[in-house]
Amino acid sequence: MNETSRTAPGYLKKSVIYQIFLRMFTREGTLNGAAGMLPHLAALGVDVLYLCPVTEADDDMRTEFWSNRQNRCGLGNPKNPYRVKDYYKIDPEYGSGDDLRRFTAYAHELGMRVILDLVYYHCGPAAVFIGEHPDFVKRAADGSVRNGRWHFPELNFDSPALREYLWENMAYFVREFDVDGYRCDVSDAVPLDFWEEGRRRLEALKPDVMMLAESTAGEEQRYAFDVNYAFGWGSMIREVFRGAESSEKLREEWERSREVFLPGARLIRVTETHDIANDLGELRPDREIGLKGHDAMLVINFCIDGVPFLYCGQEIADRGIHSLWANRFYGHGFGIDWSNAVTPEGRARFELLQTLIGLRRSEEALFEGSTAWLRHSAPDSVIAFTRSSERQNLLIAVNCRDIPASVDFERGFARISGPEILLERDAAFHPGKGGRRIDLLPYGFLVAEY
Repeated sequence: MNETSRTAPGYLKKSVIYQIFLRMFTREGTLNGAAGMLPHLAALGVDVLYLCPVTEADDDMRTEFWSNRQNRCGLGNPKNPYRVKDYYKIDPEYGSGDDLRRFTAYAHELGMRVILDLVYYHCGPAAVFIGEHPDFVKRAADGSVRNGRWHFPELNFDSPALREYLWENMAYFVREFDVDGYRCDVSDAVPLDFWEEGRRRLEALKPDVMMLAESTAGEEQRYAFDVNYAFGWGSMIREVFRGAESSEKLREEWERSREVFLPGARLIRVTETHDIANDLGELRPDREIGLKGHDAMLVINFCIDGVPFLYCGQEIADRGIHSLWANRFYGHGFGIDWSNAVTPEGRARFELLQTLIGLRRSEEALFEGSTAWLRHSAPDSVIAFTRSSERQNLLIAVNCRDIPASVDFERGFARISGPEILLERDAAFHPGKGGRRIDLLPYGFLVAEY
C-alpha cells in the first residue's frame, strides 16, 4: 500500500469549497432559488460547491427514530436531510431532477464544480428498500433493525447487494446529473474498501472526480479520498480566538494532524459548518468573536496548507441562526439575511474573501509551498508562519486577540528585509539590526512576500 496520500485532481490545489445548505441559503430553500445565487458565488471566486443532501428525506413521524437534536429543536419537522428515505430521488422540497441538472449545468458554465452529500452510514426507518431487501440494514439477534448513532437504521455493508445498490447510486448522479464528486458523511463508519471500489467506478466516468471524507481517518487518502475534515483544527482555532487557548496550541494541533495523516494529505480548513451554524448558532464566529476576529481566523485558514472551506453566508458576515429542520414549511426567522450583503460589514467581508481567494490562486507558495511555524515573542496571542515554494516565500502573522501585540522574531528570521505587503490590516512591519518586529492592533494581520 502507498505510504503517501494519493495525487488529487490538479484543480484542488487552488480550490475553495463553499457549502450550500439549501434550507438556509434562500427563502425558497430550493435548487432553483440557489441557482439564482450562482453569479454571486462566481463573483466571490469559489469553485467547488458542496450541496447538503438533496435526496428524499424520511418523513417518518415516530420521534423515537429522530435524533436528539431533531427532538430538541421543537419544530416538529420529520425530515432530517441526513436521514434518507430514497437515495435515487430528489426531495420535492428542493425541486426535481431537472432542477438539479440545470443547477449543475449553470455552475459548470460559471466555472464551478458541484459535489453532493452521500449519507451511507445509516438510512431512515421508512427507507424504500427495507421491505424488499431486509438484508440492506443491520439486524439484532431477534431480527429487528439495529439502529446506530442518532437512532437511525445502520446500513449493512456485509450485503453484496447493498454495496452494488450504493455503487450504482454514486455512479447515477455523476452519469445523470454530471456532478463532480461527493462529500461522504461519517465516512469512517463505512468500510474503506467500499469507498475505494466506489472511486474506481467513478473514475471510469469522470477521471477528475473529487471525494471529501467527513472523518479524520488517516488512511483514507491512500486512494479513496482527496481531502479529509480536520475537526481538531476547526475546534482549536475557535478556542484560540476565544482566548481559551494560546496560539501555540494551534501549532501543536497542526503537528498532531501530520502524525495522523499520510504525508501530503489535504485537510479542509473551516471556521464553521452546517453543524455549528445550526446546532450552536449562538457560537457562530461572527457572533461570538466578532467580525474582525472572524476575518483574522479566515486569513489563517486561507494561508495555511489545506483547502479553505466556507459555509454559506460567511461571505457577507451572516450572523443569523440556522436550523437543520427549519424550511418554508416549518419555523420562521431562520436562514441567511441577504440584506447584510449591502451593509459596510457585509461588503468588507466579501472583499476580504475575494482577496484571499485571489491570493490562493496567484501566489505559488500558498498552493505549492510548505509550512513552517515561527518562534517569536508573543506565543500566547499571535500566530506566525511561513509558506515557501521554489520561487516564493511568504510570511503570515495574525493577532488572535482583541488587544494589541508586538512580535519580535528570533535571529534566524532576521534575513527578511523590505517585504512586499500582499494583504494587511492594522499591522506594521519594522526591520531592525537584531531581528524583525511586527506590531499588530487587535485582530490585525499581515501577509507579505520576502
